[in-house]
Amino acid sequence: MSAARPERPIRIRVGGVFIQGQSILLVRHQKGGRSYWLLPGGGVEYGEGLAEALEREMQEECGLAVRVKGLLFVNESLPPDRHRHIVNLTFLGEVLSGEAHLNEDDGVLAEVAWVPRSELPGLTFFPNFKQRLLEAWDSGFTLPAADLGNLWES
Repeated sequence: MSAARPERPIRIRVGGVFIQGQSILLVRHQKGGRSYWLLPGGGVEYGEGLAEALEREMQEECGLAVRVKGLLFVNESLPPDRHRHIVNLTFLGEVLSGEAHLNEDDGVLAEVAWVPRSELPGLTFFPNFKQRLLEAWDSGFTLPAADLGNLWES
């Protein structure tokens, strides 16, 4: 029998892969003295569909109207002490309209940028599935959706 754990909600986060030529749309976060890159996206609200959540987050975060095309990856971010639990769902999408810009100032988002593919391997990126992302990109995003497991990094 496992030890009782306090009831905390699991956070579901949707992220989007948006490609323009040989660049990918990323957002840079600054938090706790650290700077790192993520795919744009955010938390799913109760009663909201996954695609709907990503479309809303892209408008709020980056000022873009987008369409979600399909699921690429699923992974968890679950630290050893289990103080938080995030399920990340990563979708391929396309930009329908707008110019990418930082659309909200929450004190964490520092930048929205089209980052050249060649720079991706050298970035601090969470969750760190850069290699799998590059493989999917190389395939023209034709690989089947994959469960990447627990990708927690502190």
